[in-house]
Amino acid sequence: MYTRKLFGLSLLAGLTFAGLTVARPAFADLTNRIDATHILAREYELPKQGVGAAAGVAYADGQTDIRRVRRTAAPKQLGQKETFWTNNIASGKFEQITATLRAIGKHCHVFVQDTQTVDQSAITRVQKQFDEQIYPVNTGHFGSENKPGLDGDPRITLLMLDIQDGYANPNDGYVAGYFFAGDQMLQSEFESHSRVKSNEREILYLDTYPCDPKASDYLEIVAHEFQHMIHHNLDRDEVTWVNEGCSQIAPVFCGFRPPGHYKLLKDDPDRSLNNWAKWNPMPDYGQVYLWNQFIVDHCLPDAASRSGFFKTLVASKKKSIGGYINALKGINRSFSDTFTDFSIANRINDPRLAKGRYAYTQSALKKFRLPPTKHVKTFPQKVSDSVYVWGSDSIFADISNVASRLKISFSGYRRSIGSTQPYFRLAAILQDSTGIQTPKITFFNLDVNPADKNRLIGSIEVNCDGSYDALNIVIMALAPEEVDDATYMPASGFIYDLNFEVVEAIANASRGTHNLDMNAFIEAVNHAASDYSVANIRMREHYANLLIRTVKRDIEMGSLTTVDSFIESASGNQHLAPFARDISGMLLFFRNQQSSVFSDEDLQNRIEMLGTFK
Repeated sequence: MYTRKLFGLSLLAGLTFAGLTVARPAFADLTNRIDATHILAREYELPKQGVGAAAGVAYADGQTDIRRVRRTAAPKQLGQKETFWTNNIASGKFEQITATLRAIGKHCHVFVQDTQTVDQSAITRVQKQFDEQIYPVNTGHFGSENKPGLDGDPRITLLMLDIQDGYANPNDGYVAGYFFAGDQMLQSEFESHSRVKSNEREILYLDTYPCDPKASDYLEIVAHEFQHMIHHNLDRDEVTWVNEGCSQIAPVFCGFRPPGHYKLLKDDPDRSLNNWAKWNPMPDYGQVYLWNQFIVDHCLPDAASRSGFFKTLVASKKKSIGGYINALKGINRSFSDTFTDFSIANRINDPRLAKGRYAYTQSALKKFRLPPTKHVKTFPQKVSDSVYVWGSDSIFADISNVASRLKISFSGYRRSIGSTQPYFRLAAILQDSTGIQTPKITFFNLDVNPADKNRLIGSIEVNCDGSYDALNIVIMALAPEEVDDATYMPASGFIYDLNFEVVEAIANASRGTHNLDMNAFIEAVNHAASDYSVANIRMREHYANLLIRTVKRDIEMGSLTTVDSFIESASGNQHLAPFARDISGMLLFFRNQQSSVFSDEDLQNRIEMLGTFK
């Protein structure tokens, strides 16, 4: 029994679908909602074949996976009541509820639990959006549900109810909805002692508390769950990360905003793309969405290409990575190269790098960037860490005060797992926090260590001449595509070492003589201030040091250009108040030392203006 309390904040910490219709409490966090489809699939093992079903019914995979219509559907009338089996996820039991038919559409019947109060306008909106947008877009991109289905009715039941998930406090995770595969089977197909109860129809469960059916995000839930129904009809044995990834991109195809779980990946970025965590899957929801969005942004420019790709993926009988390999071949892409570009984009996401190859075009992701795994400020330095297969790390090196050739050496231990031997890829990206210089990327050439065949080694050298102030090393662990990843997943992390050492001083290094692009600089600071993770705190320290060094250099050269640019561009920005205090302190030092060409009045005026920053 999985953590019943619907996971308090463990497994359910991020659920995205749930139920009542008193309005959703203002404190219900959208990133704390989850789809329970994969939870129920793990909780209830469904039989491959019926034990008491009528003769002639097909159950196997492939061509025979089309269920016969079991009965003739009787027309339904608005206002009629029906009894449904629902899953109390918190207690792990099936319970019966009654619900009333409140809307009839071309493709759906909308029922509402009798204990819930839902505005008719919200119900009508769900029905119309499903008929006019969600149904045609999802079937156009992923394929068809079982139709007319087990009950002989081509319409899908949308049941709006308070899903019993244990939600009680603002920090609780909650279930926003689910599709349950057991409903696609006759009750007679289960053993008499089975806990499973089937509604014997195509049905989606949509939460009403703390979810709000009137909220703008509610239709995202419907689109997400409907993809699960389609996927089950075409490939019921697909692994969770692929199935959930398709459901995460489905709302975007339908014109809704991207699901917000990708923001949670910032707190736990080194995750295997193809390994779904059992106890904290929320960052995984974010990662599989980003993966599909990256493919859409860079490989699928129109509706026809998106439809062809995802229909191929969903219909493929190859599982996990194999399905993507198959679909990517159709657009002349390899899985490994796509994963490499995806990993770098998640760490850099700069459209100026390699003509946008490592950036998202989805507007909501323009400023998205995973934080560095570690920061390096002084040299020589050694970093030791590990990275999961089909995962990535990034090491941020502050080179703003370095005037030398810097050598970065790599050694990675790639032990064999099963029949495969994972390998590493490394990219070094030179960046300019001031926004002036275009970033540059170089890949490491890695070879097998002659003294240890399980280690890959390689190095690069970088000229730190002042043109760039940051070096980002992205470390990725991959595996041979031809090997079924089911044979080696999940796998523990692969250990690596990075050594940074100065090999030669550069006599004419400028050490940052260019001016700051203040607008780009402030945008970078604001991005780092979006949360208070350790990584972002260190990034703000980097920006503060860079700014102070630039101001000091300007003053020594008889200029207050950077100070004036900061005052003009940063006024009213609360994130920049600490920077203003640092600059003010430096000006005060120069005034007291009388070591500059500026008058006390010039410096004092600027000190006072900087003092207004709050």
